[in-house]
Amino acid sequence: MKKLFITFIALIFIQLGAYAQRVNVAFTIDNNYPIFTLLAINSILVNNASNSDYTFYIIENNVTARNKKFMRNFVEDKKQKIEFINIDTSIIDNGKYFYTFSDGQRITPIGMARIMIPELLPNDVDRVIYIDGDTLITADLKELYNEDLGSKYIGMSKNFGNLEYKMYKFSTYCNSGVILMDLNKLREHNISKKMVTYLNVHSKEFIYKGETDNSVYLYPDQDLINIVLDKNIKLLDQRWNNQTIRRVALSDFNQPGIIHYIGPNKPWDFPKYYTYGVKMYYQYWKASSLKKYLYLHKFKSVKREYIDLCRKKYSRYKMVLKSMKQGKFTFLY
Repeated sequence: MKKLFITFIALIFIQLGAYAQRVNVAFTIDNNYPIFTLLAINSILVNNASNSDYTFYIIENNVTARNKKFMRNFVEDKKQKIEFINIDTSIIDNGKYFYTFSDGQRITPIGMARIMIPELLPNDVDRVIYIDGDTLITADLKELYNEDLGSKYIGMSKNFGNLEYKMYKFSTYCNSGVILMDLNKLREHNISKKMVTYLNVHSKEFIYKGETDNSVYLYPDQDLINIVLDKNIKLLDQRWNNQTIRRVALSDFNQPGIIHYIGPNKPWDFPKYYTYGVKMYYQYWKASSLKKYLYLHKFKSVKREYIDLCRKKYSRYKMVLKSMKQGKFTFLY
């Protein structure tokens, strides 16, 4: 009887030891990203081998009540927690919209909100993984969450690409799509305030109007984090930010971790490009309860390509007519 009791107690402690602390994950989204954020969340939970409890903090500025309810139901149906935190992005740039590419679409105000995470999350939350919505998580996040940051404030993986800046040299330039944050250290050193101050003092350096422009920084949130925390970033294993752009895998996918679809074109924009990373994205999508939205976005993609093709043909047609009127019979191929 005594041996049975000891065995019973031992099993309880083994179970408690295997049980992870609550894992906190943050996303920053606008109303264009609910489905893709849920796909990222779904991939996290599919790979939750440690049976950890998750709290997902959704930092947003214009997500509709309907989409919030949809996201809440999705997460709570999986017995996990989700919290929405609304942010007025003018607190970052005083209402100026200077962090953008020339097309006005790639960087949105909510994309900068990640720098405010230490101040936005509850004070009793001491650690969080920030993840971009254009990701696929292919491993248990418990390992990343428990990464020892030592004296560093955050952990990030190296950014792929040769970026040269005119004014600032980074010791190692990191990608901001995945950030492990020690929120206590960030709060203690007022890092959010320092970033906002730097951003506003150097606002002109973050304006990008093209290659001939005198701008300095092309990726506002990413550049800002690298500048302010340069010496306080722990370099994470690259598998936690495997970057792929369109058809090119910039890092190795052999080890499961996180696939990050960088660049303006996302996997839901080009379903016909069946590279390894994109194919895996669609496999996860098809296996999820969000499957019906896959066909909707495939239709939108085909429709968008058709409209673009019609515009190009119409543009060429107008050019031919103009040439004919001017007596120049130029044939365009």
